[in-house]
Amino acid sequence: MTSIIGIDSRIFVRSNRKAYGVEGHFESVIGIAVKVKGYESFNEAYKKAMLEALKKYGIKSDYSYYCTHDLTEYKEKNLIIEEFIRIISPDIEKIHVFYTLFSKKRIPEPEVYGRLAHRKQIKLSKSTMTYEELLKKHLVQCFPIICAWRITPYMKANTIEFHMDAYQGKLCEAEEDVIKLGFKKRIFVSGDMCNPVISTADLVLQLLDFRLAVQNKYLIFENIRPALPEFGDKVMAYPILNKHLPKITPIDTENMEIDKYMQHPIFWIFKGDSIINSETLKSSKMYRCLVDYASANMGTVKLFSASKDIRNFEKGDFGVYLENRGKEQIQSYVKLDKPFKLFDLNLLYSEKKTI
Repeated sequence: MTSIIGIDSRIFVRSNRKAYGVEGHFESVIGIAVKVKGYESFNEAYKKAMLEALKKYGIKSDYSYYCTHDLTEYKEKNLIIEEFIRIISPDIEKIHVFYTLFSKKRIPEPEVYGRLAHRKQIKLSKSTMTYEELLKKHLVQCFPIICAWRITPYMKANTIEFHMDAYQGKLCEAEEDVIKLGFKKRIFVSGDMCNPVISTADLVLQLLDFRLAVQNKYLIFENIRPALPEFGDKVMAYPILNKHLPKITPIDTENMEIDKYMQHPIFWIFKGDSIINSETLKSSKMYRCLVDYASANMGTVKLFSASKDIRNFEKGDFGVYLENRGKEQIQSYVKLDKPFKLFDLNLLYSEKKTI
């Protein structure tokens, strides 16, 4: 049986008052990789655990999988997560925790785009990044693949499959190494909403962040395992240090190889002439219902971009529309031998509301 490792990540920020009134500020990128024995068995355990955790606090289960954002409206959010983690912990093999911890004194500014310079035989006007730029413009976007790379020395490629929340970014050697070593990976758009292992990683991230804040503890090796006592010695911690910079910094302006690893079927949303902006759509109950429906079909949801996404279409994907203009766009692609299955999002939402 192939083990699944689900990975999610987020920014980690702390501000504190130091001596003489000086304000301290710390930023890191933190990731969690949850390792389970098999997808189907864990999926069943996840749903039972989440249902039980929600029921304890009198909350009706609306979705198959929950991310931290889904629970923000409840004052018991962290208590729900704690209860869920308590119940699900026996079904988890390992919890791998990753965090960046760089010394700015050793390398003031990391070098970047070295392969680009060599490939084009040019001298770059800006060949370094500050650590703030590296974190916010690169690492926070692509940290799931860096987490996967960090544990490949301890894994056998033919025994695991990485399930990662969607990431993006410029090419780095860490991603190349994961591919060269033959590790299987699947990328899930909104993975923490549609995949039980990635969802669990997201919830463990929230719990770790919350507990460290309550205990006023730093994000360092010796504080991580005590903050997650439910897992005992299942917790492993991996700092990402200066010595790892050559592998994780962008080496070229080419994008990472992501599209062919996207989980299908994809439910492509065609907005048509809708005046609703993308962020409003993604934060709506309607969108969340679609994500839940897609997850039941082992699929994912993505807004369609005519400029780049048509090459990523696969047979069996869906064209989702909100209004007639969106429907017409999908039908135009069907005429061009792109056999999208038409999907009226309004009907799905209407059915969901009547349940």
